[in-house]
Amino acid sequence: MRTRIRHGLAAALAVSALSLTAACGGGDAKDDAKKDGDKPAATSAAPTSEAPATPLTAAQMKAAVLELKDLPSGWKVSKADPTTTVYKADKPECQPFADVMSDEIAGATKGASVDFTVGNNEAELSEEVVTFAGTGAADFTKKLGTALNSCTDFTVEAEGNKIKFAATKLTGPQGVEEAHAFGLSMEVAPGIKITPNLVVARQGTGVIRFLHLADAATAKKDFDTLAKLATDKFVKAAQG
Repeated sequence: MRTRIRHGLAAALAVSALSLTAACGGGDAKDDAKKDGDKPAATSAAPTSEAPATPLTAAQMKAAVLELKDLPSGWKVSKADPTTTVYKADKPECQPFADVMSDEIAGATKGASVDFTVGNNEAELSEEVVTFAGTGAADFTKKLGTALNSCTDFTVEAEGNKIKFAATKLTGPQGVEEAHAFGLSMEVAPGIKITPNLVVARQGTGVIRFLHLADAATAKKDFDTLAKLATDKFVKAAQG
């Protein structure tokens, strides 16, 4: 995910388990985060029309991401280190998850990206918008939706490290053409997992990748609120 998630997914994939504390900030936990397997599958508003051919403009993509003023009090701007890490899933049907984590998405043009934290990284969120020509955005999100239905556990390799993942569907925000929400339980060391929640949402030719990492006790409630803020702003910008 362009490793805008420096303290979460990407960092843990890029370093050894001995670096867990630095990689995960305040989001690490030795107990498994409570799964939302009893929640409805990730949902979205039905597409209102065939994906348009015109990609989003740079101005639209800049306007699509959250700003500090959009967030509840206590958040502050953060900065993630760039990376060129390549992620590869052990199962072909699970590769869309690895693609979501990657810096580059085939066929996509990158737009704005932002990172925020609370306190000493007690919670973090990252967001990036990209755009595609033609039906590229719909093709990308369709593959992810298929992976969510067929791939519940997998291993990702990056820079020689292998990390076990388990994907759990969450309820996606409404009001956007397509949205897939899910938790990724990531085993960064034996018996030690972190579980960030993500949304990949599409509006026309644009896609946002949104991640929230927080303590398990408050993660789901905060995630729902923040994901709705992100997708509402994204839809408004994408619609012009």
